[in-house]
Amino acid sequence: MFINFNFTSPNFSERILPIEYVVLHYTEMNFDDALAKLLCAEAEVSAHYLIKKNGEIFQLVGEDKIAWHAGKSCWHNLEKLNQNSIGIELDNLGNEAFPNSQIDSCLKLCAYLKAKYKIPTPNFIGHSDIAPSRKIDPGIFFDWQLFAKHGFGIWHNYKTEDLKELYSLNEKGSHVELLQQKLQLLGYEIKITGIFDFQTNFVVRAFQAKFLPHILHKKGLDYYRNLSSIYTWCSSCDACLNKLITYSLN
Repeated sequence: MFINFNFTSPNFSERILPIEYVVLHYTEMNFDDALAKLLCAEAEVSAHYLIKKNGEIFQLVGEDKIAWHAGKSCWHNLEKLNQNSIGIELDNLGNEAFPNSQIDSCLKLCAYLKAKYKIPTPNFIGHSDIAPSRKIDPGIFFDWQLFAKHGFGIWHNYKTEDLKELYSLNEKGSHVELLQQKLQLLGYEIKITGIFDFQTNFVVRAFQAKFLPHILHKKGLDYYRNLSSIYTWCSSCDACLNKLITYSLN
């Protein structure tokens, strides 16, 4: 695995906590603009790695430093994921498939990081997992099933499609409270209110984008990107969530 060390971002802090997570992102801009932004001190953003569409890997921040990629974030009640994670940016506009060459390089990089830091399989996560109300990357074109197959993240292997609506916005009750508890158990930051409120709506969007992306492909990219879009919880979502929780607890 070749890594290009020709560029160094000034945007980093000293690391204190051990590395426990890898957070995957997309740039949502072309490569040159993304590289310039990640190297710009005024932008105050960075990532440890940037992977070009052709598969070339650039290290912009040393792994022993904190890169500024996660922002306000939370996963399994752990806040500020910058502190103990490695951030990987993928050169992608957010509306396109990821080339095989890029995915192959990302898989190799994840394998290297997993072995070096003994990162648990479930701890390969997306920006949308840890900041569901703000972020949607790495998006609905990222193949989490493939990454889980290689040991980076979890998957459900649920194949039956049942889009029967169970819950939707503003619904109240113990059944919604149970859903929130399960999503929280999986790792998402969500308050237990018993109401299918907007915080729940954002988490459901993140969950579907990662584990049932075909649902959002049907709705369209504009719908997915619109922060005011409304999502529903369906039977397939419920079955997938139950399988994922079972996996996480084993």
